[in-house]
Order: sequence, then structure tokens, then C-alpha cells
Amino acid sequence: MKNRFSQQVHGQAQTFASFAHFREILDSCPYVTIVLNARRQIVFFNRALAALAGPFEESALFGRKFGDAMQCDHAEGGGCGTTEGCQTCGAFLAVEEGLKGLAASKECRLIRKVGCTTESLEIQVSVSPIVAGGERFVACYVRDISGEKRKEALERIFIHDILNSATGVELLAGALKCMVEGDASSFAGQIRACATQMVEEINSQKQLLAAEKDELAVSIVPLTTGSVIREVVEGTRGSALAQGRALQVAADSHDVTIESDPSILRRVLRNMLLNALEASHPGETIEVGCRDRGDEVEFWVNNPGMMPEPVRLQIFQKSFSTKGAGRGLGTYSMRLFSERYLKGAVTFRSTKSEGTRFLARYPKQLRAGVRSKSLQADCQSAAG
Repeated sequence: MKNRFSQQVHGQAQTFASFAHFREILDSCPYVTIVLNARRQIVFFNRALAALAGPFEESALFGRKFGDAMQCDHAEGGGCGTTEGCQTCGAFLAVEEGLKGLAASKECRLIRKVGCTTESLEIQVSVSPIVAGGERFVACYVRDISGEKRKEALERIFIHDILNSATGVELLAGALKCMVEGDASSFAGQIRACATQMVEEINSQKQLLAAEKDELAVSIVPLTTGSVIREVVEGTRGSALAQGRALQVAADSHDVTIESDPSILRRVLRNMLLNALEASHPGETIEVGCRDRGDEVEFWVNNPGMMPEPVRLQIFQKSFSTKGAGRGLGTYSMRLFSERYLKGAVTFRSTKSEGTRFLARYPKQLRAGVRSKSLQADCQSAAG
């Protein structure tokens, strides 16, 4: 199809080309940036579009619609936006929102032919309405997310497969323990404990990945804080970090009935305990407890050591760790799970006389989207 863009498109292109340094600024952006007119025609773009579109001369891109420029297979029938497939296209839907004066962001999957090769692309199209020269336009920012989507798919497959294998080892070790006696039974028990810990770690990673993508489902049920604490403490005693260290529930800990998500709550408390164990030394005692705070409950974990100042200032940062590269998700995930899903707050205080105490406060009755106004202020006060 020959691309003879209209005088109107030419004038609109000149409008944007006249803006001082506009092209240079857009060319410095690593993502595709396009300006579309009210007919969804390209009137301005940066160098990244030419790289993504393929064999077109840059001048041939003016006046084309995005799908035509990308050689989308749906656009072959009658042009971009005219076929049945276009009605479910994320790019088309996002641009339509932009033409209505709304900002939008959608994912788009398209198949195209470049020469004799068929390619599948996954992109994210974000749009913003703009007005220039008294006319309405849509600025589109296009990001190739094919690599991210592939990584997500591989993560899901890997976690699914390795979790199945670890669960199988756990079940077989449990069955073996019941079939043998003496040392063999003891070894089978140790294998089962290792497999159980492996399953726990895999589930922890799976839950964290879902939480970061806002895909973690919350299941609210009645539970007692005492039973949750005991379960977490007993489950953590078998970890390698707990060897030589004492884990105990505080004598004055309250047993309170609340409505929350037990799985997410256990995850936060387990991370609090593991963090305390990592910061302690053999022979030291880690204490955990719960306090009734009226409409809220407060969990706490205490270890004898005091945090150095550089650690204290970075404690909740993602991937920060005193244990080396590739660590540092424990305290980050505590805050993520607590604030985003349990509608609470996590903080800490660390002194030479009291050691380090992490505190997590939550509403007694968890409601989706509702967070107690006093939580953050009170927890910040406690940290002081």
C-alpha cells in the first residue's frame, strides 16, 4: 500500500517538528513514543518506532496507523482498527480511550510477518491525551514486554514443577518413616523435615511473586493469634537458622480471636522470626508474642542484638541484606504483605538495652481496602 499522507497529516507533523528539541528528547527515550491524530494516524514518532516497525523508511511511517506500521496480521484485511480482531486489541482499545480524553494503559499481543518470518510481540501501550495547535492528539508510549512475559511464564512453570517434586519427596519420606524403625526411621524423619522446609520456601517465593503483581488472593477466616504463633514457632524450630538458639512464646502473650488471612499472616510472622534468628548468635533467645490493642492486634518478635545504624536505615529496602548478594527479601516482604494485603503496618525499634524488636499491627477484622487510620501513626510512634 502506497503511503501518501494528506496535507492535514503533513501540517500536524510540522506542528510537532517545530517544537524546540522535541525530536531529540523523544529519541533519547528507549521506548517507542508516537503521536496520533484524531484518525489514529501517526503524525510524530521517535527513532525507537523505526527500529521496532521493521523495513519501513522513516518517512513512510507518517500517516500510517499503529497496526499498519507494525505490520499486524489483523491489519491486512482492511487496515488497523477495521477488523474483528481489532476489537480485542489492547493497543486499539487504549488509543480509543485516549481519543476520549482519558489516560489508559493496556497490554497488546500481535502477530506480524517481517519478510518470510512470523513474529509474536507482546507490548504495553500507555496513552495520554494532548492538545496542540487547537487539535486533539494522543501520545502513545509503547514498551516491548515479551521478555517479561516469557520470564513470568518460566517462573510459573519452574515453581509448579519444583513444588510438585518437593511435595512428592515430603510424602514419600513420611510414608518411609512409618515403614521402618530405628536409625532408618530417624533419617526418614530428617528427610521429610528438609522436604517440608523446601516446600515452605518454594511457597514463600510463589506468594511473594504473586503479591508484587497484585495477584495474591486474600482469604479471610476467623483464627486465634495464639494458634498462629505456636504453628509458626514450631515450624521455624526445624530450620537450620534455629540450631543452638531458643525460640519461645512470651509468657504475657495474648491469645486473641481475629478475622484475617492465616496464610499471609503466617508468612509475615515466619519472616520476622527468620530475620531475628539471622541477627542472633548461638545461645541467645528469640521471643515472640501478641498484644490486644482494642480494635487491633500487635505481634512482635524480639532478639537481643542491636542493629548497626547503616542496617537500620536500609532495613525495608528490597534486596538489601547483611548476608550478601541475592538476599534481602524478608523484611521487604513483611511490609509488602502487611500493608497491601493485611491492611496493617510493620516497624521496629532497636536499642542496646532492649535489643531489636519488630512490630506488626493489624485490624482485628480485616476488610478488603479498609485500613485503620491509627495503624501507621501508632507504629511510627512505637519506632521512635
